[in-house]
Amino acid sequence: MLNATLAADHFAKREAATAKLTALQAKYGSNLPAGAKSAEERLLSEIAEHDAAVRGLVGDAVETERDSADFNNLVSLGARQRPDDVAKRSFDDVRILGMRVSRAESFSFVERSADALDALDTDNWKPAPIMLAEAPNGSQLLARVQTFTHDSTRGYVPVVPQLQASITGRNDELQPGTIATGLIGTFETVKVAAMVKTDRDHLQDYPQLEVSLDAALLSALGAGVDDVIVSGGTDGDITIPGLLDLGTVTAATVSVASVLGALARVKTARAVPDTVLMHPDTEAAFLGAIDGALLAKLPEIVAIPSVPVDTAIVAALGNTAVAMRENLGVASATDQRDLYYHDQVAFAGRARIGDVVVANAAHVQIVKPSA
Repeated sequence: MLNATLAADHFAKREAATAKLTALQAKYGSNLPAGAKSAEERLLSEIAEHDAAVRGLVGDAVETERDSADFNNLVSLGARQRPDDVAKRSFDDVRILGMRVSRAESFSFVERSADALDALDTDNWKPAPIMLAEAPNGSQLLARVQTFTHDSTRGYVPVVPQLQASITGRNDELQPGTIATGLIGTFETVKVAAMVKTDRDHLQDYPQLEVSLDAALLSALGAGVDDVIVSGGTDGDITIPGLLDLGTVTAATVSVASVLGALARVKTARAVPDTVLMHPDTEAAFLGAIDGALLAKLPEIVAIPSVPVDTAIVAALGNTAVAMRENLGVASATDQRDLYYHDQVAFAGRARIGDVVVANAAHVQIVKPSA
């Protein structure tokens, strides 16, 4: 930070020296006698000295800001300032995902609803899909698919019927049996959870830690939801499908030609492909093989580690729907025996996600080698 008091002192002394120099030059002009010449040199030196001092102060301030920026870049999952000062807060002042910490021996989830947040924090409420999409390293897919939120354990999503339009005769009679039906898809949800623990004293003394824990929980949940969207999953009782279960499979190795063919098949199905999903290693190999001019014409490639390394998914994700519980769940364990022995506390975040709904399997093209 710039030392404003010291800088102002240098500015004032510089102005005083400048005024004396101006008066001296006005009195003698360019023909200064020896004594005046010496005074002129002394004043010029004094002005230069104050200029250098101010530049040094500004440079130090800039360097400090750079150091702070470098620190913040290193701490990409939360803290935005150095935890220099010890806050010594009460445990009742701690918030995780905006929620008060509940004293408990094990996790008991409560919903992070607008009503459950502190009265002064309700403006920070957002639906779960938005929170997970906005997390630092959170979901890369929730902003690309259509998301529907609900408040029950069962999800509901409208399924877009696939219709065909054609010329009709002037006097054709209505044939209800030939008309496609619009439906609401109904399904159960599975829970995706992330957990973290920390020292009790650190959490109370350094409020910055709350930001890091929030970011870590949201990022992990967002990435976990992406994995479910791609691969589906089961909790032992309920199994939900992902894109890999719902798309149309073409047996081929991932190459420029096979991906271009998948794009063509999505377009043939009357959809606009907007995303190519690949494993990061597959993406690297693909980018190394494709011409730059051609790459600019492709949809965005999104690297998701849960996509199999030999597979590419070319999809119109804008035509894909996902239902999620509107509110995240938050839980804390403050008095669990092992944690208490080490003076630690644990926290968890939880999201509920249901089936991925694809109106037309041809809108999701999967390229992978034959089994």
